[in-house]
Amino acid sequence: MKTTLIILNYNDADRTSELINKVSGYTSLDDIVVVDNGSTDDSAEKLSDLSGEHIHFIGRDTNGGYAKGNNTGLLYALKKLKSDVIFFANPDVYFTDETVIAMTAALRDHPGYACVAPLVNQGYNVWHLPGFSGILISLFLFAFTFEKIAVRKKIEESGEDLVPVGVVEGSFFAVRAEAMKEVRGFDERTFLYSEEIILSYRLRSKCYLTGVLPKERYDHLHSASIKKIYKSSKTAAFHHFRDSFRIYNKYYLKTGALQDKIFDLCWQLGYWERKLYDIIKSR
Repeated sequence: MKTTLIILNYNDADRTSELINKVSGYTSLDDIVVVDNGSTDDSAEKLSDLSGEHIHFIGRDTNGGYAKGNNTGLLYALKKLKSDVIFFANPDVYFTDETVIAMTAALRDHPGYACVAPLVNQGYNVWHLPGFSGILISLFLFAFTFEKIAVRKKIEESGEDLVPVGVVEGSFFAVRAEAMKEVRGFDERTFLYSEEIILSYRLRSKCYLTGVLPKERYDHLHSASIKKIYKSSKTAAFHHFRDSFRIYNKYYLKTGALQDKIFDLCWQLGYWERKLYDIIKSR
Protein backbone atom coordinates (compact mmCIF):
# COMPACT_ATOMS: atom_id res chain seq x y z
CA MET A 1 0.00 0.00 0.00
CA LYS A 2 1.48 3.31 -1.08
CA THR A 3 1.54 5.82 1.78
CA THR A 4 1.60 9.62 1.79
CA LEU A 5 1.86 12.04 4.69
CA ILE A 6 0.22 15.46 4.32
CA ILE A 7 1.37 18.30 6.59
CA LEU A 8 -0.56 21.56 6.53
CA ASN A 9 1.46 24.65 7.42
CA TYR A 10 0.46 28.20 8.24
CA ASN A 11 3.19 30.56 9.48
CA ASP A 12 4.88 27.66 11.26
CA ALA A 13 7.77 26.67 8.99
CA ASP A 14 10.24 25.87 11.78
CA ARG A 15 7.96 23.33 13.42
CA THR A 16 6.87 21.90 10.07
CA SER A 17 10.52 21.56 8.99
CA GLU A 18 11.34 19.82 12.26
CA LEU A 19 8.60 17.25 11.70
CA ILE A 20 9.69 16.66 8.10
CA ASN A 21 13.28 16.09 9.21
CA LYS A 22 12.13 13.59 11.84
CA VAL A 23 9.96 11.47 9.56
CA SER A 24 11.57 11.85 6.11
CA GLY A 25 13.64 8.71 6.64
CA TYR A 26 10.74 6.50 7.70
CA THR A 27 10.46 3.32 5.66
CA SER A 28 6.69 3.42 6.22
CA LEU A 29 6.17 6.65 4.25
CA ASP A 30 6.60 6.78 0.49
CA ASP A 31 5.94 10.50 0.09
CA ILE A 32 5.50 13.66 2.14
CA VAL A 33 3.32 16.48 0.84
CA VAL A 34 3.70 19.89 2.49
CA VAL A 35 0.90 22.37 1.87
CA ASP A 36 1.58 25.97 2.80
CA ASN A 37 -1.84 27.46 3.46
CA GLY A 38 -1.22 31.03 2.34
CA SER A 39 1.32 31.90 5.04
CA THR A 40 2.03 35.60 5.55
CA ASP A 41 5.63 35.06 6.65
CA ASP A 42 8.55 33.38 4.83
CA SER A 43 7.19 29.85 5.37
CA ALA A 44 6.64 29.15 1.68
CA GLU A 45 10.25 30.00 0.81
CA LYS A 46 11.66 27.93 3.67
CA LEU A 47 9.51 24.88 3.01
CA SER A 48 9.88 24.91 -0.77
CA ASP A 49 13.63 24.52 -0.24
CA LEU A 50 12.96 21.11 1.33
CA SER A 51 11.42 19.71 -1.86
CA GLY A 52 13.05 16.59 -3.20
CA GLU A 53 12.32 13.23 -4.76
CA HIS A 54 9.83 12.22 -2.07
CA ILE A 55 9.04 15.59 -0.48
CA HIS A 56 6.52 17.65 -2.43
CA PHE A 57 5.69 21.30 -1.76
CA ILE A 58 2.39 22.98 -2.65
CA GLY A 59 1.87 26.68 -2.00
CA ARG A 60 -1.60 28.18 -1.70
CA ASP A 61 -2.20 31.90 -2.28
CA THR A 62 -4.69 32.24 0.57
CA ASN A 63 -5.45 30.57 3.90
CA GLY A 64 -8.55 28.53 3.17
CA GLY A 65 -8.62 26.82 6.56
CA TYR A 66 -7.94 23.23 7.62
CA ALA A 67 -10.40 21.55 5.24
CA LYS A 68 -9.48 23.42 2.07
CA GLY A 69 -5.75 23.24 2.77
CA ASN A 70 -5.77 19.52 3.43
CA ASN A 71 -8.01 18.88 0.43
CA THR A 72 -5.30 20.50 -1.69
CA GLY A 73 -2.81 17.93 -0.43
CA LEU A 74 -5.38 15.15 -0.70
CA LEU A 75 -6.07 15.87 -4.36
CA TYR A 76 -2.33 15.84 -5.11
CA ALA A 77 -1.88 12.53 -3.28
CA LEU A 78 -4.76 10.94 -5.15
CA LYS A 79 -4.02 12.19 -8.66
CA LYS A 80 -0.25 12.61 -8.76
CA LEU A 81 1.02 10.06 -6.25
CA LYS A 82 -1.70 7.40 -6.56
CA SER A 83 -1.66 6.90 -2.80
CA ASP A 84 -3.51 4.06 -1.07
CA VAL A 85 -3.24 5.34 2.50
CA ILE A 86 -3.04 9.02 3.35
CA PHE A 87 -1.85 10.39 6.70
CA PHE A 88 -2.78 13.86 7.90
CA ALA A 89 -0.59 15.52 10.54
CA ASN A 90 -0.42 18.90 12.21
CA PRO A 91 3.09 20.36 12.43
CA ASP A 92 2.97 20.08 16.23
CA VAL A 93 2.83 16.27 16.44
CA TYR A 94 5.38 13.47 16.58
CA PHE A 95 4.92 9.77 15.84
CA THR A 96 7.21 6.80 15.20
CA ASP A 97 7.85 4.74 12.10
CA GLU A 98 6.39 1.72 13.92
CA THR A 99 3.13 3.56 14.58
CA VAL A 100 2.75 4.44 10.90
CA ILE A 101 3.34 0.79 10.02
CA ALA A 102 0.69 -0.32 12.51
CA MET A 103 -1.85 2.19 11.17
CA THR A 104 -1.24 1.10 7.57
CA ALA A 105 -1.57 -2.55 8.55
CA ALA A 106 -4.86 -1.84 10.34
CA LEU A 107 -6.37 -0.35 7.19
CA ARG A 108 -4.94 -3.15 5.06
CA ASP A 109 -6.23 -5.95 7.28
CA HIS A 110 -9.61 -4.41 8.20
CA PRO A 111 -11.36 -3.29 5.01
CA GLY A 112 -14.40 -2.09 6.95
CA TYR A 113 -12.32 0.70 8.48
CA ALA A 114 -11.58 3.86 6.51
CA CYS A 115 -9.94 5.97 9.22
CA VAL A 116 -7.60 5.04 12.09
CA ALA A 117 -5.51 6.86 14.68
CA PRO A 118 -3.29 6.07 17.68
CA LEU A 119 -4.09 7.39 21.14
CA VAL A 120 -2.48 10.72 21.98
CA ASN A 121 -0.11 10.89 24.94
CA GLN A 122 -1.28 14.38 25.92
CA GLY A 123 -4.99 14.81 26.54
CA TYR A 124 -7.75 13.01 24.63
CA ASN A 125 -8.20 12.56 20.90
CA VAL A 126 -11.25 10.30 20.65
CA TRP A 127 -14.96 10.96 21.28
CA HIS A 128 -18.45 9.96 20.20
CA LEU A 129 -19.81 11.02 16.84
CA PRO A 130 -22.23 13.69 18.09
CA GLY A 131 -25.89 14.13 17.48
CA PHE A 132 -27.42 17.47 18.45
CA SER A 133 -27.10 16.85 22.20
CA GLY A 134 -23.48 15.80 21.65
CA ILE A 135 -22.78 19.06 19.85
CA LEU A 136 -24.13 20.99 22.83
CA ILE A 137 -21.90 19.01 25.20
CA SER A 138 -18.85 19.70 23.04
CA LEU A 139 -19.37 23.44 23.45
CA PHE A 140 -18.61 23.16 27.16
CA LEU A 141 -14.96 22.64 27.99
CA PHE A 142 -15.33 20.53 31.12
CA ALA A 143 -18.34 18.47 30.02
CA PHE A 144 -16.62 17.58 26.74
CA THR A 145 -13.40 16.68 28.55
CA PHE A 146 -15.26 14.33 30.91
CA GLU A 147 -16.86 12.63 27.90
CA LYS A 148 -13.48 12.09 26.25
CA ILE A 149 -12.00 10.76 29.51
CA ALA A 150 -14.79 8.16 29.71
CA VAL A 151 -14.35 7.16 26.07
CA ARG A 152 -10.59 6.75 26.45
CA LYS A 153 -10.92 4.71 29.63
CA LYS A 154 -13.26 2.28 27.90
CA ILE A 155 -10.88 1.97 24.96
CA GLU A 156 -7.85 1.30 27.15
CA GLU A 157 -9.75 -1.32 29.14
CA SER A 158 -10.89 -3.16 26.00
CA GLY A 159 -7.62 -4.99 25.47
CA GLU A 160 -8.25 -4.90 21.71
CA ASP A 161 -5.76 -3.94 18.99
CA LEU A 162 -8.36 -1.93 17.07
CA VAL A 163 -11.48 -0.37 18.58
CA PRO A 164 -14.33 1.32 16.64
CA VAL A 165 -14.97 4.91 17.76
CA GLY A 166 -17.04 7.88 16.68
CA VAL A 167 -14.42 10.53 15.92
CA VAL A 168 -10.63 10.83 16.06
CA GLU A 169 -8.96 14.22 16.39
CA GLY A 170 -7.65 15.83 13.22
CA SER A 171 -4.12 16.35 14.55
CA PHE A 172 -2.92 12.93 13.31
CA PHE A 173 -4.78 10.12 11.59
CA ALA A 174 -4.75 7.91 8.49
CA VAL A 175 -7.46 7.33 5.90
CA ARG A 176 -8.07 4.92 3.09
CA ALA A 177 -7.67 6.81 -0.19
CA GLU A 178 -10.63 5.15 -1.91
CA ALA A 179 -12.91 6.10 0.96
CA MET A 180 -11.78 9.73 0.77
CA LYS A 181 -12.68 9.71 -2.91
CA GLU A 182 -16.15 8.42 -2.07
CA VAL A 183 -16.86 11.09 0.54
CA ARG A 184 -15.11 13.83 -1.49
CA GLY A 185 -12.65 14.76 1.24
CA PHE A 186 -13.20 17.41 3.89
CA ASP A 187 -16.11 19.86 3.91
CA GLU A 188 -14.57 23.13 2.72
CA ARG A 189 -17.42 25.17 4.15
CA THR A 190 -15.63 24.88 7.49
CA PHE A 191 -12.54 26.93 8.28
CA LEU A 192 -11.39 25.58 11.64
CA TYR A 193 -12.81 22.86 13.94
CA SER A 194 -15.37 20.06 13.39
CA GLU A 195 -13.65 18.90 10.18
CA GLU A 196 -12.98 15.47 11.69
CA ILE A 197 -16.58 15.21 12.94
CA ILE A 198 -17.96 15.89 9.48
CA LEU A 199 -15.46 13.49 7.92
CA SER A 200 -16.49 10.73 10.34
CA TYR A 201 -20.15 11.44 9.56
CA ARG A 202 -19.48 11.23 5.83
CA LEU A 203 -17.53 7.98 6.21
CA ARG A 204 -20.23 6.41 8.36
CA SER A 205 -22.84 7.36 5.75
CA LYS A 206 -20.85 5.15 3.35
CA CYS A 207 -20.78 2.33 5.95
CA TYR A 208 -17.12 2.85 6.88
CA LEU A 209 -15.81 2.63 10.43
CA THR A 210 -13.42 4.94 12.26
CA GLY A 211 -11.07 3.22 14.71
CA VAL A 212 -8.32 3.78 17.24
CA LEU A 213 -5.26 1.64 17.96
CA PRO A 214 -5.00 1.60 21.80
CA LYS A 215 -1.48 0.15 21.82
CA GLU A 216 -0.08 2.90 19.60
CA ARG A 217 0.70 6.45 20.73
CA TYR A 218 1.70 9.84 19.36
CA ASP A 219 2.67 13.18 20.88
CA HIS A 220 0.75 16.40 20.28
CA LEU A 221 1.76 19.85 21.46
CA HIS A 222 -1.90 20.87 21.61
CA SER A 223 -2.89 23.98 19.63
CA ALA A 224 0.72 25.15 19.25
CA SER A 225 0.04 26.31 15.70
CA ILE A 226 -3.29 27.91 16.61
CA LYS A 227 -1.69 29.84 19.45
CA LYS A 228 0.68 31.46 16.96
CA ILE A 229 -2.41 33.11 15.44
CA TYR A 230 -4.73 33.49 18.40
CA LYS A 231 -3.48 34.65 21.77
CA SER A 232 -5.78 32.20 23.54
CA SER A 233 -6.88 28.96 21.90
CA LYS A 234 -9.73 28.67 24.44
CA THR A 235 -11.57 31.86 23.50
CA ALA A 236 -10.09 33.79 20.56
CA ALA A 237 -10.65 30.97 18.06
CA PHE A 238 -13.94 29.84 19.61
CA HIS A 239 -16.06 31.66 17.03
CA HIS A 240 -14.86 29.02 14.55
CA PHE A 241 -16.55 26.41 16.77
CA ARG A 242 -19.83 28.23 16.27
CA ASP A 243 -19.45 28.68 12.54
CA SER A 244 -18.35 25.09 11.86
CA PHE A 245 -20.93 23.49 14.13
CA ARG A 246 -23.65 25.54 12.46
CA ILE A 247 -22.63 23.90 9.19
CA TYR A 248 -22.68 20.45 10.80
CA ASN A 249 -26.07 21.16 12.37
CA LYS A 250 -27.64 22.49 9.19
CA TYR A 251 -26.30 20.16 6.52
CA TYR A 252 -25.77 16.93 8.44
CA LEU A 253 -28.04 16.92 11.51
CA LYS A 254 -30.78 18.90 9.70
CA THR A 255 -31.62 20.97 12.78
CA GLY A 256 -34.62 23.27 13.01
CA ALA A 257 -35.04 26.88 14.13
CA LEU A 258 -35.59 26.03 17.82
CA GLN A 259 -32.51 23.79 17.92
CA ASP A 260 -30.45 26.53 16.29
CA LYS A 261 -31.52 29.02 18.97
CA ILE A 262 -30.63 26.53 21.71
CA PHE A 263 -27.25 26.00 20.07
CA ASP A 264 -26.52 29.74 19.91
CA LEU A 265 -27.40 30.13 23.60
CA CYS A 266 -25.15 27.22 24.58
CA TRP A 267 -22.36 28.65 22.46
CA GLN A 268 -22.56 31.91 24.40
CA LEU A 269 -22.42 30.00 27.70
CA GLY A 270 -19.52 27.93 26.42
CA TYR A 271 -17.66 31.05 25.41
CA TRP A 272 -17.94 32.55 28.88
CA GLU A 273 -16.89 29.26 30.45
CA ARG A 274 -13.69 29.39 28.39
CA LYS A 275 -13.24 33.07 29.19
CA LEU A 276 -13.43 32.27 32.90
CA TYR A 277 -10.99 29.39 32.40
CA ASP A 278 -8.47 31.73 30.74
CA ILE A 279 -8.78 34.25 33.56
CA ILE A 280 -8.24 31.63 36.26
CA LYS A 281 -5.37 30.03 34.36
CA SER A 282 -3.60 33.37 33.86
CA ARG A 283 -3.51 33.87 37.62
